[in-house]
Parts: sequence; structure tokens; C-alpha cells
Amino acid sequence: MVTLSMLALSGPFLSTSRPETTIIGVLFVAVGVYGTVDSLAAFVGYYIRF
Repeated sequence: MVTLSMLALSGPFLSTSRPETTIIGVLFVAVGVYGTVDSLAAFVGYYIRF
């Protein structure tokens, strides 16, 4: 759930023209994507073992 909220929160930061806020938005996207991939890998790993 946290990863989805990180991806949702990145939108307003990415839509600004200031580089500082754009960098914050990119970091939110990076954390959201990393968390999503990590969760999916754990989910797949769980079902492959059982």
C-alpha cells in the first residue's frame, strides 16, 4: 500500500517546473517502483516454493 501511495504522491511533484521538486517526484517514483517490484518478487517467490 505504501508503494502505491508513493507513486500517487509523485504526480504533483513531477508536474512542477522547479528542479528541486521534480527531483523529489523522481525519488518518490523510484521508491514506489522499487517497492512494487520487491513485493511482486516476494509474492512470486512464495508461490514458486510451495
